[in-house]
Amino acid sequence: MTGSTSAATTAVRICPNCDGFATAAVSSGPRDARGHLQTLTVDCPACHGTGIASARAAQFAGGRA
Repeated sequence: MTGSTSAATTAVRICPNCDGFATAAVSSGPRDARGHLQTLTVDCPACHGTGIASARAAQFAGGRA
């Protein structure tokens, strides 16, 4: 291939606290009379539910720059 590439590739850093699984569903008790299970969605406090970490946070967590 000749010439430079048109799009620069950037490495996405996965959040080290949640390993990219940023949101979890947590059950909040037993099933109700209709059989429904009440759940809460909880986001990762480090990445705020995005699943990726900024370069600065990854460096402090032991990631490579």
